[in-house]
Amino acid sequence: MYSERENFLKLLHGEEPDHLIAQWAPFIPVMTDPVQRYTRGNRVKGTTTIDRWGTTIAWPDNQPAAMPHITPENKVLKDITKWREQVKVPDLVSNTQAPGAWDDAKADIAAIDKEQSFSMCFMGTGMFEQLHYLMGFEDTLMALIEEPEAMDELLDAIFEYRYTYAKLLIDNLHPDAILSHDDWGAKDRMFMRPEVWRHFFKERYYKFYKLFHDNNVLVLHHADSFCEPIAGDMVDVGIDVWQGVLPQNDIVKLQKELKGKLIFMGGVNTSLVDRGDATPEAIRAEVRRACEAYVPGGSFIPCLPSGLRNGAIFPGVDDTIDDEIRKLSPKYCKY
Repeated sequence: MYSERENFLKLLHGEEPDHLIAQWAPFIPVMTDPVQRYTRGNRVKGTTTIDRWGTTIAWPDNQPAAMPHITPENKVLKDITKWREQVKVPDLVSNTQAPGAWDDAKADIAAIDKEQSFSMCFMGTGMFEQLHYLMGFEDTLMALIEEPEAMDELLDAIFEYRYTYAKLLIDNLHPDAILSHDDWGAKDRMFMRPEVWRHFFKERYYKFYKLFHDNNVLVLHHADSFCEPIAGDMVDVGIDVWQGVLPQNDIVKLQKELKGKLIFMGGVNTSLVDRGDATPEAIRAEVRRACEAYVPGGSFIPCLPSGLRNGAIFPGVDDTIDDEIRKLSPKYCKY
């Protein structure tokens, strides 16, 4: 039987895996790097804080995660044409070079058995997300239409920040994979027309993910949203795994069109399984549905769309999903 690492590589290269991959099984996340601590380390449940860009981040006691809380009064960027005056890009290099800053993450990387698993670093808040963290969704989407030149300039600055972030991870930790977040749509539609996405984001993401591939780093891009119209573009920019793919996307159609060029990691309907009243049988039934629908098309990893390992809100959900995937494995794979 292949290791989880070997099994994933079989899937990546279009060969037949010997068992279904149970969600995040091949990937061991490393969350202790100093960039992560500097940019997101002050997020604490039950508090409202200000991040390094000046965005208000709220994490109420009754919510599962921290979220930006943007109002007309507290938004960082009130006028896109004055972004150079109103936005201060955090200095990642200066704030991650203290003696021993990388020691914890290096130790975590070294502890991973590279024959069995992939080390995986994490990068939240992608380029589009950073825009609406600064000015809110409405202003962001309007500025893409009304002030494209200023938005291009701001996106260049955000790109350089993200590129620096990735380079710090790669140069200091040499991870096998990086999980990079950026949601480009809602549950059933994109936030912008595909041609708008291509103008503002395609070339930047191509250059960004080229850095990963030039350093032999797998690209896992998290987008638990409707991105069906740009799935081919996601291949073009170098994404290896579309993590978070929702069943609202026509996954079967995309599998046929892309022919193994992109791994689809997701497909399980969160709204049916990650809830307080979901029974184990209901969870297992949804996993069976996803596997029956998508495993035959290839290049598929059944997974909750949430953007990190053990991402379910309610206890026991991930364990039940993993167990059902393993039980289904002999039906689809040869041991």
